[in-house]
Amino acid sequence: MRRWRGFKTVAIGTGVGTVQSSQSLLTALLPPALLWLLCVLPSSYRSFLLRLWGYDPACKAGGFGAGASADAASPASAASPLAAALTWLLAQLRLTSFASALADELALAARALYLCMLFLPALVTAPLAPLAGAAGRERWLRLVQWTLENAGPAFIKWGQWASTRPDLFPEDLCLHLEQLQTSAPAHSAAHSIAAVQAAFDAPLGELFEVFAEQPLASGSIAQVHVATLSEKGAALVGGGAAAGATVAVKVRHPGVTGIMHRDFVLMQRAAALCSRLPGLAELRLEESIRQFGGPLKEQLDLSVEASHLSRFNDNFRAWSHVRFPVPLYPLVSTDVLVESYEEGDLITRYTRSPHRHNAMLAQTGVDVFLTMMLKDNFIHADLHPGNLLVRPADPPSAAAVALAAWLPASWERARSWLVDRSPAIVLLDTGMIVELSQQDQKSLLGFFKALTHMDGRRLAREILAMSVDGNCKDPVEFARELEAKFAAMDREYLRRESQAVIRDIIEHMRLHQVTLRSSVSTVVVTSLVLEGWSSRLDPDVRILDTMRDMLGTDNWAERLGGVVDRLVGSGQLGDV
Repeated sequence: MRRWRGFKTVAIGTGVGTVQSSQSLLTALLPPALLWLLCVLPSSYRSFLLRLWGYDPACKAGGFGAGASADAASPASAASPLAAALTWLLAQLRLTSFASALADELALAARALYLCMLFLPALVTAPLAPLAGAAGRERWLRLVQWTLENAGPAFIKWGQWASTRPDLFPEDLCLHLEQLQTSAPAHSAAHSIAAVQAAFDAPLGELFEVFAEQPLASGSIAQVHVATLSEKGAALVGGGAAAGATVAVKVRHPGVTGIMHRDFVLMQRAAALCSRLPGLAELRLEESIRQFGGPLKEQLDLSVEASHLSRFNDNFRAWSHVRFPVPLYPLVSTDVLVESYEEGDLITRYTRSPHRHNAMLAQTGVDVFLTMMLKDNFIHADLHPGNLLVRPADPPSAAAVALAAWLPASWERARSWLVDRSPAIVLLDTGMIVELSQQDQKSLLGFFKALTHMDGRRLAREILAMSVDGNCKDPVEFARELEAKFAAMDREYLRRESQAVIRDIIEHMRLHQVTLRSSVSTVVVTSLVLEGWSSRLDPDVRILDTMRDMLGTDNWAERLGGVVDRLVGSGQLGDV
């Protein structure tokens, strides 16, 4: 941030020097320059400039201006004589649209200049990195990671997404990009307070008794604060909510929509340029940007995430060991989402040490994912361990303890069921979901069925059916390679090292320039992520084993019936 501010200070100083040398240039460029500054500078700079215009943002209700709360507060709407006069003049000259377009292009140019300087070292050294061996490539990958961390939310989001696309990028690059999951900066508490007040048209104190200014967590799009409902807030939510109940308040970062849109345009242009540079053409950046931009708009709207939560809660309402946060309507908007606060430990605590419930947690995770994919066709596409909590079971009631003590010792299972309740898995951050087309769902099932049967040729056919354009440099050679791969493999190796096998298949796809459709690739990679943490919980729980049992028949009724029978038998399906 200090670098960015330093850069802006130099740029402004240079501009002043130029203006001093040409009075006519000042007269011509001052209005669009002021508009540009108001668009691209942080809120602290905008507030300072608005005060110079005679407008004090602190005069707004609650102590924060509307411009601090969202993406779209326009300087032209500021109640100051200079802004009003400038707006009137542009309207009379029929230049409002032109001035807006010019301001957008100037902001885009300024942003592009900053990003060019930021990305230049990584771009210049890209062709040289392979010449320096493994150590040189590692240094270059660290440089790429650092560059994305400092490029803003759109690039952090792209890096997070790219880390899940080993069919597009080398595995070592994906591993470095995974670290971007924890590299999102937080915005100020002042913005969060102003955003909540603007979203719900009420002072913060009327909705919440306590609002923690320090965020609990921050992502590339929003950050989360912990709060407690006031009496008015609880009455507004209804549904049995009580005053003093702890809730999570998710607030979108200021200006993130505009910044991401601007950066996405620049990313498209940069990817087209990079595709013509040696050492970068093989990364297929243009295709990655196109696929990344598709679902981005939905992730920026927190009301869409709330609708996803409602649907997941409905789909899993009968599961006793699966939880999702509950959106607390009407405290839901594009910029702010208030949801139930879910307590628990990150699942990594259980993956790092043995626990008596590990096997149950691993199998529950596998069953949840397969139910999403095979039954609901509504898949949580971000199942990394950071989005998974383990919520301890509620303590047994006094009546249950008394009944367990009264039961004979031979009824150990019944006594255990009464007093030894299992924990629940809580799934967070449902902004990114996948719904497959009927054809893609059929092809994906064929992919997993061919994989579990170790049929390399059928696997190649299903992969090509799920690719973006069905193209492949050499389909015959691609199929031959996969057939030879499975011919030299025993089934136990596939079961034990399924992650490595799928990653090897994806590497073959990358070398043959086979790009899966974004939704399909996301599901495949999500299965890899799931297999990673579930197998660490319990090495005997394997997603391919479960899939082989479920996909052993082509009859959907039998397949889903078997799933339900197994879930009921395991005690994971049933009313709480």
